[in-house]
This record gives sequence, C-alpha cells and structure tokens, in this order.
Amino acid sequence: MTRKLAERVVAWRWYVIAAWVVLGIVLIALAPSLTGFTSAGYGLPASYQSTQAEAIAVHDFPSVASASGIIEVNATDNTALTAPDIQKINALATTLDGNHIASVRSVSTSPLFLSKNQKMQLVQVSMYGQPGENGPNAAVKTLRSDTDAFLKGSGLRGQLTGSAAISVDQASAFNRAEKIISIATVLLILILLALVFRSVIIAFLPLLVVGLVHQMATALTAFFAQWFGFTVSTELAPLLIVVMFGVGTDYIVFMLFRYREQLAKGQGPHESLMVALCRAGEVIASAAATVMLAFAALLVASIGQLRSLAPGLIIGVGLMLLAALTLVPAVLSLFGTTLFWPSTPKPHDPSHRTRSERMGAAVAKRPGIVLLGSVVVLVVLATGVLNLKVTYNQLAELPQDNPSTQAYNTISTAFPAGFLGPSQVFVRSATPLNATTVDALASKLAHTEGVAQVLPVQYASGNSAALIEFLLTNDPYSNQAIADMAGPVRAAIVGTVPGATVVTGGPTATLTDVKAALQIDTRNILLLALLVVAVMLAILLRALAGAAYLLIGILLTYVATLGVVTYIFISGLGYDGLDFSIPIIVYIFVIAVGTDYNILMATRLREEFEQGVESHEAARIAIVEGAPAVTAAGIILAGTFASLLLTGIQLLEEIGAAVALGVLLASNVLATRIVPTLAALRGFHFWWPHHTHTKTVVNREELVSHLRSAEPVSVGSEHD
Repeated sequence: MTRKLAERVVAWRWYVIAAWVVLGIVLIALAPSLTGFTSAGYGLPASYQSTQAEAIAVHDFPSVASASGIIEVNATDNTALTAPDIQKINALATTLDGNHIASVRSVSTSPLFLSKNQKMQLVQVSMYGQPGENGPNAAVKTLRSDTDAFLKGSGLRGQLTGSAAISVDQASAFNRAEKIISIATVLLILILLALVFRSVIIAFLPLLVVGLVHQMATALTAFFAQWFGFTVSTELAPLLIVVMFGVGTDYIVFMLFRYREQLAKGQGPHESLMVALCRAGEVIASAAATVMLAFAALLVASIGQLRSLAPGLIIGVGLMLLAALTLVPAVLSLFGTTLFWPSTPKPHDPSHRTRSERMGAAVAKRPGIVLLGSVVVLVVLATGVLNLKVTYNQLAELPQDNPSTQAYNTISTAFPAGFLGPSQVFVRSATPLNATTVDALASKLAHTEGVAQVLPVQYASGNSAALIEFLLTNDPYSNQAIADMAGPVRAAIVGTVPGATVVTGGPTATLTDVKAALQIDTRNILLLALLVVAVMLAILLRALAGAAYLLIGILLTYVATLGVVTYIFISGLGYDGLDFSIPIIVYIFVIAVGTDYNILMATRLREEFEQGVESHEAARIAIVEGAPAVTAAGIILAGTFASLLLTGIQLLEEIGAAVALGVLLASNVLATRIVPTLAALRGFHFWWPHHTHTKTVVNREELVSHLRSAEPVSVGSEHD
C-alpha cells in the first residue's frame, strides 16, 4: 500500500466508511438469497457416462430421472409385522397416492417390498422434478407429516429416505452447521483478540468489519450466480464464513501488530499508522492476491462441486483485501492510541524474554539444529499418508441422527446392499432397438462380476430407448462397488448393441465418473496452484532461490497435514477413508492461506536484508518482530476452521481439522522456524539473484538501540 493512498484513505476516512456502509446496505438488501443457487450435485461434464445416462433418463424415462422417496415402515417395538399392520401400510400407500400431493407422481407398495424377516415394509414414492428443487422439497415435508398423522396410534412408524429426502436433510444439516460455525467463530475470535491485544475495542472491531464484508461477499456471490447462471455447492456457505473471518481477522492482526510496534518505538499515532499501512499493506496485498489466484485454480476442475467453490471464495477474499486497504485503515485512524485501551503500547522490557526472543536467539545461534528438528517433525507426520484412503460415500458423512440417514441404515439391514441405489444401463438408438439384442445384454449383465440381480428390461415409447435396472452385490456407495462398475460392469456393455449408445447410470456410475474426474482435477489443480504460488513468491521476494525453498517447505507442510489427519481419522477414529475432496481442498487452503505467514515472515527478512543486517541477526530480528503476529494470526485462523468440528458433518469436520492443523504447521513450524533458519544458513544466497554487492555490518548494540528509537544509525561498509 503506497503512502499516498494511505494518506488519502486516512484524510477521507468518514467518506470511506460511509461508502462501505451504504454499499453494504444496498448489496445486502437487493441481493437474492444464495441458497436459491445452491446445489448438492457433482456437476460432471457431458463426456462422462453417468451424465449421458441422466440425459437419456430425463428424455425417455422421467420417472427414473426424477426425485424419489422410500418410506420405511416398521413396528415401534421392532417385532414382526402382523396382517393388520400390513393392511395399514397398504392403506398408507393408497391414502398418500390419493392425496395428490404436489410434485408426487405416485405412491405404491407390494408384497415384494416386505423384508424377509417380516419386520419392515417399504412404500415407494415417485416424484416430478429433481432432488433439491422446491417441488420435491415441499413434497418431502408433506409426506413426512401425512405419514406421521396416518400412523399415529397404530404402533407403526414410518421414515422417509431416498434422493429427495436426503437432499432436504443435507440442506438442513448444512444450514444448521452454518449457524453453529457463525456463533463459534465469533466467540473464538472475540476471546483470542482480547487475549492477544488486551483491548476491548480490538476485540470487537474486526468482527464488525469482517461481518459486514462477509455479508457483502455473500450477496455479491448470489448476484454473480444470478447473472452468470452458475450454482454453488452446499459447502460454500460454511467455508466462506471461516475463510473470511479467519483471513480477514489475520489481515487486521498483521496491521495491528505493526501499528503497535511503531507506537512502542515512540512514533506518533499518524506516522505509526502510515508505516503500518505501507509495510503491512504490502504483505496483505501479496497474501490476498496469492490466495485468490490459488482459489482460482479450482476453476479448472471438471467436477462442478469443486469448481463452484471458486467464485464465492475469490469474491470474499477480494472484498476483504479492499476492506483491509481502505475500510480498516479508515476505522483505525478514528481511534488513535485509544484503539488499544485499556492497555498502552510501550517499549518491551528487556528483563523479560518473550517466547519469540527465545526462539529468535535459538535460530540465530543454532539454525542448523532448529531446521533439522523442524523438518524431522514434518517428515514424521507425513508418514501418515502411507495409510491414506478416500471414500465417496457422502451419505455416510451426514449426521447420523437425521431421518433420511436413519431410514437408509434401517433398510440396509433387511434388504440387499444394492437395493437402495439401483444401477442402470441405458440403451438409445436413432432407430427402433432389436429386443433380442437388448435382452442378450441383460442376460450378459446378470452373469457379470459385481452384479447381484437384473430386473426386467423396460422400453421407451417407439422402442428407440431401453432401460436395464440392476442391483450390485456390494453397497452402491462403497469403493468395491465403484471398482466393479469401472471394471467388469462397464467392460460387459461395450459393443453389445451395435449402432446404439450404451451407458451406465445411477449413483455408483456417478461416483465412478467422479473418481475418474478427480484424478485429472487433482493433477491440474495441484500443478496450477503450485505455479501460481511460485510466481507470486518469486515476484514478492525478488528471489528465485528463496521462492524455491518456500515451495519445498509448503509442499512438505501439506503432506504432513494429510499425514496427521490420516492418523486422526483413519488410524485413530477408524473411518473408512477421508472424503474424496479432502486432498484437493486441503491442498488449496494450506498452499494459499498458509502462504500468508510465509509471505509476512519472508517480507520481514527481506526488509532486514535490504538494510544490510547480517543473515543470522536478520533471522533473529524477523522472528522477534514478526513471529508474534504470525503465531497469533495462525491461532485465530486455525480456530475458525476448527469450528467446523462442531457441525457433525464428516466432510466439514475433516476440512476443519485438516486446515486448522495445516495452518498451525505453516505458522508455527514453516514460517517461524524453517524459513528464518534457511535464510540464516544460506545468507545472501537465499535471495539469489537479488543481492547487494556491498554487505553492510551493523553493530548489535547499535541495532537494538535503533529498533527501540526508530532513529537512523551509522554503519560501516565491508566490501565482499
């Protein structure tokens, strides 16, 4: 941030604050609700079989493509159903079907839906529309209330599951999670800021600023979704909260630490604020640009669920950057030194050695030992990736106490594994299909590995399309079912109906394609994000060597993060695997957000280097002056992500734990230990190719005096 801009922002502070408030009110008041543009789908491209199958289903077999439901009915005492019970269940289906509920196509049951142990009977519901649309959502609510009313006092209970109900419960779970995260994040930041700065004003000020900017970002994202016709994933809303409050508070903390440092040196409030804005502003702008560009790497994802995170996150961080360079300085200038009330910035007492001073002294004295110890810690944690496994069963990741999950789990105990997620083979041709050929395909499918049962063939009107439904041997959401679909099942259908399109559909086929797309997306996103961070670091540091060292450290931190999360969730808690999106999401957040701390520390190192300070001493000073801000910011950001652990949603819990741990490693190991020790050991080589031809030696006592007084010191030159 240039001094000229800083001066103008401070001089026009009331206009700047008024502009932000007015713009915020207008945006929030006029914007559509972001929930109207939220989708739980994977969003795969048309080149994948499951997407092609969905298109055929919508055109030729709408009942298969539409939202559906299954009502599981059993006795409240879990005993076998009696004849009157079965009559009551049949009457339930007839009554619900006769109620002509909006968006419900039909409701039916049959003896085939009675479990073998006679303890459960299912009622099948066919709907119009897709899961997540307003019609099916309203139908779910009506079906549940009508079922409860009809079965009241009968000794029976009914629970609705299926695609429509799962979608409703998933949205409800994420809405509840958003509220929990908001409350936890606000309380956490309030407490941490109060502890770090011991100031009432600072405890509340960032929350008000970031809260306004977050609401503006949500509104602007909704506007962009409306204008450009895209949807966002259900994960965006909770992630946007933790990202904006975490990153936004970090940026304010960076500025406050530098402001307090200058005041403690005896500078006046105005000049201290100008120095803080110029120095911290450069770090904030570089960090935010890196974060936004790293998030932009998600735009190349072929999986819409990942790609749709990018616009909202970019908008959020971009708005926070503008606020940090304009609104925050304008607000800070209103308070002066009162900002830190009831405490007062004052010079550090040399008789009391802080944690940063002890660490700085250790790095300056024995940088090699500190570096080796830090690297060993990361390498040990990284060994956890040897046990890394991923899962695609997002239904199992929802809270287990929601109705659709409970019903699903109950049904799975009494019916074949593939019953709740039937797969399909769609055959479509420009001319009428040969029934014998299609029947032969069905027969071949029945004898294919991984297939438990094939249902009778269905034809669309005109016989130009056919549907073969089948049940898989394994749980349709399991890794084994995905392997069966990708291997023997899809191999069995190749070339079976000459001249026709033959594709697989259903949940397992979709997950099979998601797995294939993920392999491509992982490679592309990881390489692009790494390239972006590399370029930004090289530009900021004006040093290719330093940028390369930091990149190696960032990658090691990322692997260590995945390793420790694997130890926690798979080895410790016994999870089947991490959500398939975790490696990419954690990579983006650790690479992007974690780089903020490296940028702050490296910038401080470069500042000392350019003043001619010897490398070991520069590392010590950078740690003493920069580590407190990095540590505090890291704890705050880690805490905001840790709030995701309170949601009860496995995906968010894994993201929260992983990013929180990654941020702590990035701030407390990489930024404050590895980066300074590398700079100390490599000296001016760390800054290659940018280094001076004359190195300037500063006396230690004179340097300490200079840091306290902020007055120029005389130096002696010693030619290389």
